[in-house]
Amino acid sequence: MGKRKMFVRVDLPPTDVRHAQDDATGSVLIFPDRIPPANTVVRFAENPAGARTFDFADWYGLGIDAITYACQRQIERFIDHQDLDVESRTIVGYCQAGLCQFLKFATMLASAMQRSLQLSDIDRRMLDSYLVFLSDTGMGVSSQRVIYYYMKSVLRTLGQRGLINIVHSGDGATFLKNAFSSSHRFDLGEKPLSPSEKKAFTLAIKRAVEPLFRPDAGIPSRQSLSHALLLIALHTGRNTTPLVEMPIDCLRPHPKDGTEFLVLYKRRGHTTTKIALRSESGVKRVVESLPTVRPSIAQLIRRVIVLTTALRLEAPAELRNRLWLYRAADGRVTSLQAKRLSDDVAALVQQHHLKDADGKPMRINVSRLRKTFVNRVHEILDGDLAATAAAAGNQPRITDQHYLRPGVEAKANWRSWACVSCRSC
Repeated sequence: MGKRKMFVRVDLPPTDVRHAQDDATGSVLIFPDRIPPANTVVRFAENPAGARTFDFADWYGLGIDAITYACQRQIERFIDHQDLDVESRTIVGYCQAGLCQFLKFATMLASAMQRSLQLSDIDRRMLDSYLVFLSDTGMGVSSQRVIYYYMKSVLRTLGQRGLINIVHSGDGATFLKNAFSSSHRFDLGEKPLSPSEKKAFTLAIKRAVEPLFRPDAGIPSRQSLSHALLLIALHTGRNTTPLVEMPIDCLRPHPKDGTEFLVLYKRRGHTTTKIALRSESGVKRVVESLPTVRPSIAQLIRRVIVLTTALRLEAPAELRNRLWLYRAADGRVTSLQAKRLSDDVAALVQQHHLKDADGKPMRINVSRLRKTFVNRVHEILDGDLAATAAAAGNQPRITDQHYLRPGVEAKANWRSWACVSCRSC
């Protein structure tokens, strides 16, 4: 006989939208005595973006109160893990990117129409106009796509709860299917480092990390930890959030002698990714199979664990298992955050005078390092797309469209092929 499943009773706070439906028009009406609410600030749980609050007060009194109120209550439901099970970082994106731009557009539309907008005004015609609005902002196509789909997630959930009438099919479908179907052709994101840029950056980052291995090394600073994280990113090709949230038990045994796994947690999908590391530092070996990286990475991780051990007794309970602990200027123990990396990278570029091909300061971030890693893997594997995608932790189609770039010899090879094909010289 199977075991009976037991459900725990949970009392959720009353964050629902008080509303009724007009029998004459079929539109949703929100009780006006609840707008604006007494508290317009939503508070996020701990997240990689470092955001703590978002205030909806700026959007009330501008002719879109019903829409603003419904969106605020929906965000509060997400925070309470109702309707959708989404990470805190995603909820921050819903507010700071998706709703911020959408409510700005709704305010302009209400002003142009010279009347207040209601939830019943959200339809295909309005969202088509919103796509034009995003296009006119001058943002990259990939940024527009992210903003649009953040907004879409919120509105679609409102539709599932009956606050918005969602048309799912036909020419009048509320959401345009594949609104950014060709986004990969217009905005490819960051470019991988060129061979000369990679050589200069690798030399600079190694010099920046060397002080951590000195016998007299003390508790590392935030800058030193950022440099160590960048070195790991260069040799593993992982994304920012899994690297920032590395736990102290990220190194796991491997069946093969002299090798161990680096295990990182991926918030999207709630899965883990494993990278094989060489654990022996005295043996210089060429990369034979991927994903396998240089032997110094495992030693670097263990060195950081040793140097930050003293801080774990003072760290908050939710951070004691984190790898990248440091003492802030105010004396408290905290963990490295993604938003601080850019400042430390800028200092590294300035200190080592890193320049690109145009003589400008080199642009360094984890996205460029990831694409550099993926393209290097693709080169080593002689163009094996499936194996490259496995090393990157992506599907082959995603790797091909968003990561791979022509190599340095591609132009020369193309010219040689074109010369042979035309037979005119």
